[in-house]
This record gives sequence, structure tokens and C-alpha cells, in this order.
Amino acid sequence: MDYSTRGMTMRRDRQMPARGYVGEHAGHSGSGQTSSNELPSVSLSRLTKSDFQASEYLKETLKTVPEHGIRQFRKSLEDARKSASKNLQRNVYKNYESFVFISKEISSMERDMQMLRELLHSINQVGDDLMDEEVQEVDAEEGMPGTTRVGRRRTMRMSMANQADLFKDQLTRIWRSIRDAQRLVPFAPGRHVVGDVRNISELSPSTMQTRQRVDIVVLNDMLLIAVRTKRGPHAQPALVADRSFFLADVSVADVSEPSRSAYLVRIVNRAETFLFGFRNSDAKNELLMLISHARSGFFGSEMPPPLPDGNQRLGSSSAPVHGRLAAGSGNGDEDEDADGVRARTDEMIDVLDVRIARREFEQATAVVQELNAVLGDKPPASARRAVDLHTSGLARLILADLLIPCSPRAQVSANIQLLHRLGWDKEAKEAFLASRSATIKNRTRQLKLEGNTRLYIRELAIVYFRLIRNTCEWYSSFFADPTLVSALIAWVRQEMAEYAVIFRRHVFHEMQKFQVIASCLSHTLAEVDILGHAGLDLKFMLDQEFFPDLTTSIRSYEARCLALLSKAVAEDSLAVASKISTASSENAARIFGPQIPIIASVSKLDEVLTEFGNELRHIVRDSLYGQVVASVLAIIEGVLKQFLGVLRKGHSATYAQELALLVSTQAVVSWVIPRSATHLDRIFGRTVSDIHNLEQRLEAFPGSLQDVFCQKHAVAIAKSTFDFVTADFTLENTVSDKMKPSQQIEQLLLALGKVARELDNWPLPKRNILSGLIDCLFVQMIDSRNWESASGEKRQFSHYGVHCLVLDIHFLLRVCGSLVSKSTNNMANRVCEKALRLYFASNHKGGEAKEMMNKSWYDARVLDTMQALGFGFPDFGRGFEHRSLQSFESLAAAGSVPSSKRNTVSSPLAESQE
Repeated sequence: MDYSTRGMTMRRDRQMPARGYVGEHAGHSGSGQTSSNELPSVSLSRLTKSDFQASEYLKETLKTVPEHGIRQFRKSLEDARKSASKNLQRNVYKNYESFVFISKEISSMERDMQMLRELLHSINQVGDDLMDEEVQEVDAEEGMPGTTRVGRRRTMRMSMANQADLFKDQLTRIWRSIRDAQRLVPFAPGRHVVGDVRNISELSPSTMQTRQRVDIVVLNDMLLIAVRTKRGPHAQPALVADRSFFLADVSVADVSEPSRSAYLVRIVNRAETFLFGFRNSDAKNELLMLISHARSGFFGSEMPPPLPDGNQRLGSSSAPVHGRLAAGSGNGDEDEDADGVRARTDEMIDVLDVRIARREFEQATAVVQELNAVLGDKPPASARRAVDLHTSGLARLILADLLIPCSPRAQVSANIQLLHRLGWDKEAKEAFLASRSATIKNRTRQLKLEGNTRLYIRELAIVYFRLIRNTCEWYSSFFADPTLVSALIAWVRQEMAEYAVIFRRHVFHEMQKFQVIASCLSHTLAEVDILGHAGLDLKFMLDQEFFPDLTTSIRSYEARCLALLSKAVAEDSLAVASKISTASSENAARIFGPQIPIIASVSKLDEVLTEFGNELRHIVRDSLYGQVVASVLAIIEGVLKQFLGVLRKGHSATYAQELALLVSTQAVVSWVIPRSATHLDRIFGRTVSDIHNLEQRLEAFPGSLQDVFCQKHAVAIAKSTFDFVTADFTLENTVSDKMKPSQQIEQLLLALGKVARELDNWPLPKRNILSGLIDCLFVQMIDSRNWESASGEKRQFSHYGVHCLVLDIHFLLRVCGSLVSKSTNNMANRVCEKALRLYFASNHKGGEAKEMMNKSWYDARVLDTMQALGFGFPDFGRGFEHRSLQSFESLAAAGSVPSSKRNTVSSPLAESQE
């Protein structure tokens, strides 16, 4: 360890200035003595000597030093110790990575040495067995030639069959004792059980906490992990197959944990890491030994070849099961060149085994290529199988390295080049893309979501799309074959779909505001633009992925707005909440005047639509035009339908409340819709014709609500005043000049006057509403159900009753004047005519029909009643011209009515008589 030898500041005494200490001989001549005027210095070179004696050094240095000098010297020693400690700590941090790497290499070398010892032991054992068999064969040939040779071949065939049966029995027992084991470890020729280790603890690699208890079964080419499960407190544990690995795909490491009592073994399968704890070192060593035995047989798992004929001996060229080729064919007709090729191939396979065991993939690939060159186009079947088996094992190990995520480009490139040389381009492509997917997942899992969705999506987009770009660049340099490009496109689409899933979960499913959604989409599109430099324009893919989610978000926002407005309408008191100026709208000023009185729910509707537009401007695009328009239409029409329902069901509402609702309905059509259309025009940058056309399409809706108002109140007014349905017109009395309209018809006109006076306070079409009320009154009268009973009997009218009805109707028409429409007048004529026909039909049969009064008589009775009630009766309010008393008198004197007024004031009875 290097120590710093820079000077450390010391003071000689309080009267002398500070001076730095120097090397070993500063202040003395090597004897360690110091003058009385100079303090001793710390000599690091002497302190670091191997034969350093502390007591001698102190005697020499502090022999003539005063007390305050000793204190200073001690302080200098403390400073030197701290400086050396810091330097040591820096060196430890600097060399920590090398220390870990060396430790791993040492662990790997220990495993390789263990495997090498096992292989050597197996080779020696096979050699001894071969020598014994050779001696036995020679003895047999000397004793009974021919017989033993045949028996030997038969014994060999029988032993091979027995061994196959034994392997099947082993697998069958495993399948019976471990549930689902047959699915993970299916039957394969030569597959057999090497051994098992029971009751092992599987630990979490990150927390070191026990996950479950397992048994590990070691086969010649696989590892099977079975979980111990118990269905009850007193039940026996059962084994369930959990997972299995090929031995060629896993790496096993003995983990030393001095701080823990458990003995640990780590098994790595591609990107997965498993940690197992054992009760003692014997159980751990047993597992490592079993895996070593299985691996030593895995690289050459073929059955031993048949024995040669008697003329051929088993020599040194015969290879054991562990990776060598069969030496000899039994016919003895191969030439010396074939024997030389076989020997060379055996030697190269041994070298290949060593290279693979030492994970020297570059050298191992070169050996494989050389082996293929040696074997040529038509190699022996056994040799080709052995080489292919070693090649696949080597390729799987390289693939396992390639599958490790977050690997540097140089390492990935080297692995892909090796796989290309081995002819595993397709597998290399799949492994490379899988490793890049794992890299993206690992990087995204490192992102922290702390409530800021925008920041998280921004970081997520950076990770995803920059790794996708890097992958595209790497892919084009690693794989030059154009037929493999489609796999890259499919992988990009898959990763885009994965990104969309995460984006959808954090942005759309959390019901974020449109501003947040727009910000997240902006971050995503900014990163997608980077892919354009790699030749990939994926914006259309994002539009395809997120368009359904954007439309769903708009519909969800629409549903929330409708729910909010439904609550506002249900809780509205139908009182005027505010008055809006119409100075900016000529059309609204023409309809409402200088101000528009609106209720609270209309104000809320305008507020919701404005906020809806402000939110939509963040995500507005032409593809969403249809959904935006549909949502705005649904919100407006939903509120209008609720207004219609309130008007129909509001039995306890006053005239003022219902008229306020009518005005607000007109305000929605003539004020709210144009405002919303203008707002959307600014957002989309063009005219939103569908919203502008909505005003024209709903132009008749306020009139429909006014018709509902008229129908509703016409029934109520008729029932409370002049109820034609229940009235009795069969009374017998004398028709004279003293007759006048009934009090019921006077009450009806007074009720109409009340409505007229209330209408004077609202910007509504007063004439139309009053005309509608009168029209609805006669619609009830003309209804055929009011002219006959349930049994089919016609309604009865007496001579006095029919005159009362005609006089009341004539009086109603005269007083209402210009409010009576042509259709109302026609219905009045029909009512009178129908009553007269029923009277004549029931009285002409007996000859008792009496003479009917003429029009002048009815006009005179109406005039007398008007004079008695007063000129202002029933006072329909401002805006109407009523006939003066003089006009009535002149009409009565003339005995007729001008033809121009007949549609509005003439009596139906008079017309029929004329």
C-alpha cells in the first residue's frame, strides 16, 4: 500500500512560526536525536519498514523533546494515521470492482477444477474397465473361441435394453411422486435421474428471506425443482413440480456468506437468478457433485457403441462416454486415413470440452468451425451427432449470455458474431430482441412514480424510445440479412404496445385531466420523433393505440358533465339567478331585449361547456372532431330534455318558475349554443358547422316547451273554471233577453288574464302562448270522448243548455279578440255545430224542437255583459288592442259583423244560421 509522504504542518512552539516536516533525516543526522530548538517530525518511511520497532523509534525521536513537543508529535501521528486510513479507503473503493471480478473468477475456477477432477476420475475408471474387459476377452478366445464373443455382444445388447428400462422406471417414479413433473420433464431417450437433494430452502436473492421449501432432482440433462406443499396442519407434505432448467442453460455458483449460518448456492438461468440455502455443507456439496456428474455426462450422452469383433482390440483411440466419438465400426474395413481423422476429431472434441468448460467461447467457436472443416461434407453419423451436440451446447451458453439484459454493445456484438459463425442467426436474433425487451423492463422498473404523472411518463418515454432507437441501430449493424428486418418491425410494434399499456394504466385509467393527458402525449411524441433518425416513423402507431382511449376519455368527461348538470337541474329553484347582457349578440337582443334572465342550471351549462372547450384544446386534433361534436351535442340536448321533464312533472311550480324555465330554454338555444360554437371555432381553427346547425335544428324546441306549458295549464284552468267535460247542458229553462254568459266562462277569462299579466314580465311570445292556451281549451272540448258516454250514449243538450253553451263560446271569442286563431275559431264552430245537431237529433223526433236565437241576440247579450264587467275585462295586459264599447254598440246596431273579422270574433251559431 502506498502512503502519502507530503508534509504535515507542525509548530515548534508558540513563539516560532509553523514549518512542515520533511523526510526521514529532517532535523537530525540519522540518529533520531533532535535539537532543543526543533520539534521532531513523523518519518513515514521508517514507520512502513518491515523491521520497524516502535519503542526504539520513540526513544530516538523523543529523547530530548519537551512535553509540549510530545503533544505536537502525538497530534502529527494521529493526522498521519487518519491520512493513511483515508488513502486505504480510497484504494478499497477503487479496486472493489476488480476484487469482485477476481472473486467470481476464483469461484468459477473452483467449479471447473471440481468438474475436471470428476472427469479425470471417470476417464480412469473407464480405462480400467476397458482393460479388464480386454483381459476377459483374451481369456475367452483362448478357452472357447467364438462362443464368448457372441455372448459378449448379446450381453451388451441386453445391458443396453435393461438400462433403457431402468431409465424409464426412474422417470415413472418421478412422475408419480411429483405432481406435474411429466409436463416439465417429459420422456427423452437416455434421460435418467442422477440424484436428488431434499428439503432445501429457496431464498429471495434481494431480501434473503425464505420463500418456500423445495426438493431438487438432478437428471443427466435437466434440473427439476419441486415445491413442498401442505394442505392442512396435519397433512403430509406433497411435491409439486415448479420449474425445470436445461443444464446447458444454467450456471451454478457456490456463494460464500460468512455472516450467515446457511450454506448457499446460486443458480442462474438466463435472466433469472435463484438462491438456495442448505442445512449443512454436506447437503450443499452433494448438490454440486450431482450437477457436476450430470454435466460430465451431458456433453456426450449417447449410449456406448457395440463392441468390435475379435480381430479388433479396444485401444487408446477408444473414447469414454464423456464426449468422445465411437472408435471403430465392428467391420474392421476403415483405412488408416479414416482412423487419423477420427483420432484428430476426438482430440478436437476434448479441446472443445475444455474450452466450453472454461467459457472461452471465441476459441470454442473456432474449434467447432475447424471440426466442421475436418469432417467435410459427408461425415460419419456418430461424429456429426457429437459435433452437433457440442455445437448446440456451446450455442445455448452463448445465448444465455446474450439474454442477460443491460449488456454493453461490445459484448452483445461479440456474442452475435459467435452465433453467426455457428449458424444460429435466427436464435441470435430472437435472443437479442428478448434481451432488449428485458433491458427496457429493467430500466422502466427503476423509474419512481411519486405522484407526478407527467414526470413519470416523460422518463418512461425517454427510456422506451431511446432504447428502441438504440436497438434499431444495433440490429442493423448486427444482422445484415434483409429477411430478418420483419422481426425488428414486429418487435417495435410489440414494445409500442407495451408502452401503450403502461401509458394507458397511468394516464387514461386514472382519469387524468386533459391538460395532463396532452402533456404526456407531447412528451411521448417528442421522443417518438427521435426514432425518425433511425428510419422509423411511429406516430401513426401512437394514433392507432391512443385514439380509442382519447375518445373514451372524452365520453367519460361527457358523462361527468351530464351527471353534474343533472344534479344542478334537479336542485334548481327555477328562480332567475342572473341576467346576461345581449349587447354583443344582435339575434339575442332581438329575442330577449337588453338582458337575458337565466336560471342557475343554464349558467352552469354555459360554465361546463366553456370548461369542456378549454380542456379539449389541449388534445384537439381533426381525428377527434366527430367525438367532440357528439359530446357537446349530447350535453346540450341532455339538459334540454331535463328541462322538458321538469316542466311536465312540476305540478307544484308557480307561473313565474315555469316561465323562467321557458325563457332559459330559449336562452340555451339562442345564447349558449352560439357561444359554445364560437369557442369551438377558435379551438379547431375552423367553423364547427355541426354546432352552428344545432341552433337551427333546436329552434323549434322552445316552442315545443311552450306547447307543453299551454296543454298543461289549459287542463288545469278548465278544471278549475269552465269544465266542459263535466258540465250539464240538459237544464230546462226559458231563453230570454236577460240571459248572459255563465260565471264559469268569466272565471276562465280571468284565469287567462292572470297568465297574460304574468307573461308581461318575461321576454316570451305572449300572443302565441295565450293563443295556445285558448286553442288547447277547444281541443279538449272537441275531443270525441267528451260527446258520448262509455256505453256509447250520445251527450244530451236541452234548448236552454245549447243556448248557454253557444253564448259562452261566443263571449269567449269576442273577449279574446285577436288572440283567437283561425284553427281555434274553426274548432269553436265545430263544438257549436255538434251541440246543435245533438239537440235537434234528440228533439225533432217528438216534434218538440224550439226556435234558435240569431246572431244579433248573441251580440247583444255579449255587449251587455261587457258593459257590466267593464272595458278592461279580462285585462290581457300590454300589447293587445281590444274592441271599445262604441264598436260593440255599432256592431250590435248594425246586427252584423264585418267580413274581415269573422275568423276571430263572429259567432259560430250565427254563421250557421246565416
